[in-house]
Amino acid sequence: MSNLEAVEQTLAVPAAHSQWAYFEPRYTALLDRELSAAEVPAWLQEWSDLAAELEGTSNRLSVHADLHTDDAAIQKRFEGFMAEVVPQAKRADQKLKEKWLAVPDYQPGPDTELLYRRVKDAADLFREENVELGVRHSELTNRHSSLTGNQKVTLGGEERTVPQVRQQLDSPERSVREAAWHALADSNLELAQELNPLMQDLLTVRRQLAANADLPDFRAFRWRELDRVDYTPEQCADFHRAVAERVVPFAAENMQAIADELGLESIRPWDYSRTSLLDPQGRPPMQPFSGSAELEDLAQRAFKGLDQGLADRFQQMRREGLLDLESRAGKMPHAYCNYFPVTNQPFVLMNVVGTANDVQVLFHEVGHAFHGFFSGDAQPLSWNRWSPIEFVEIPSMAMEFLTLDHLSHAFNDEEMARYLRKQLLGVVAFLPWAAQMDAFQHWLYVDAPQDATTEDLNAKWLELDRTYSPFINWEGLDETVRAQGWHYYHIFQTPFYYIEYAMCYLAAVSIWRSAQSDPAGALERYKAAMRLGSTRPVPELYAAAGAEFRFDGEYIGGLMDFLREQLKEA
Repeated sequence: MSNLEAVEQTLAVPAAHSQWAYFEPRYTALLDRELSAAEVPAWLQEWSDLAAELEGTSNRLSVHADLHTDDAAIQKRFEGFMAEVVPQAKRADQKLKEKWLAVPDYQPGPDTELLYRRVKDAADLFREENVELGVRHSELTNRHSSLTGNQKVTLGGEERTVPQVRQQLDSPERSVREAAWHALADSNLELAQELNPLMQDLLTVRRQLAANADLPDFRAFRWRELDRVDYTPEQCADFHRAVAERVVPFAAENMQAIADELGLESIRPWDYSRTSLLDPQGRPPMQPFSGSAELEDLAQRAFKGLDQGLADRFQQMRREGLLDLESRAGKMPHAYCNYFPVTNQPFVLMNVVGTANDVQVLFHEVGHAFHGFFSGDAQPLSWNRWSPIEFVEIPSMAMEFLTLDHLSHAFNDEEMARYLRKQLLGVVAFLPWAAQMDAFQHWLYVDAPQDATTEDLNAKWLELDRTYSPFINWEGLDETVRAQGWHYYHIFQTPFYYIEYAMCYLAAVSIWRSAQSDPAGALERYKAAMRLGSTRPVPELYAAAGAEFRFDGEYIGGLMDFLREQLKEA
């Protein structure tokens, strides 16, 4: 059986199991049952099992749709599930939440205390009118997946996928990078004709979701929906300022040093990719593997060097069709880890083209997979698996660092030094982007006028881009390309989910700093924190992993000083 056949088998959902009639009797039985405080744990586990099955069905259909964005039948099946089954499940879940909250004399235990509070908050946020509006929102985000999944780029007279063309931005030949950049820009400008009105529709829906919930704006709605109780919007603004003051000058300094070594008169857009900075010696991009099978073998050896248990988990993913790494037409050009809770199986989707960045991204996504495995093993209730989103990127980002000492089979000494520098410089390059993404969304959903046009969005993004990427020379270029940099996956698909990457990158650097003196202890703390799942507040999860939940100027500045020292030694 080929890998693609194994993947298709893993994602298969029987037709009857994607219908509401399959789930409804069990929801009804749970709702009709008499419930005392003593009976809650068993009742709750039964509800969790049902919720896990529905979530797994939804996730399988979603992944299948992302792998086949050009297949109308597959898209229709997923959209039908989201339109017909999910709204009914949301209504049923609301009734079950109310039933649980009404049980007299019930006191949650240590592992359900946070869950009980979250359920209460979610029940308070529920509005019947937002159920159908949520269907419309899902249709719009799925439209974005379809548009970007089918995006084509013409380069050198040949039609290619976006990841294939982005690979050219790593070329040491400036003319190659420039041609690739212009090809991507032309394709993006063409796609913008559909993405811009799509965003206007999303803004309308999101504002109405907030209004229906009697909240002043969509930020307030998402703050409650995402259960953000450990920090405030004002602290996010502090982070934006801290990055502008402590990180942007460091990033500019790094880029200027690279430009000077390469003899560039200025840094043009095709000279800067935050995920893969130019090699200062002008060497060609590293190509540590060819094809997804070689990448899997490379990662297998790295995980074995780090920890046999982690290696066994990765081998399980290979064996059970839980990896789809190849880039191909019709496949959404993103990378992510999804999860099927009934079988405790994570699934990683990528679009690899043979670069060192692919290696880093695979470790990142498999770090998510480990989080799913460990929390799934430890937490019987499906809602207690994974973690709050402020922690969920730590297992992935920390894995990028923890594997650094186990790649001698993939890179020689010179290449390893390059890979390490790429990883460290990438953190510095990423933080301004994260601050820009978050600052844009705070403006978009709170300060922007209700009738904000695409031109207004472009103007704000341009203002922020000049703050967080001031070292890029756009002279003589169409600034519409720059101004539409907000055409990014998370802006359309997962609003207000981005600052978490920055929080977790800072924590991952801190974990790696500890691992340099105590590798075994750092790895055990990493595992222990994953096992806690979502049963502890965010600051406690950070502490369990050996990090601090901080993102103020002093803390960020101290970590930047550490990275400076590491870069000097690399």
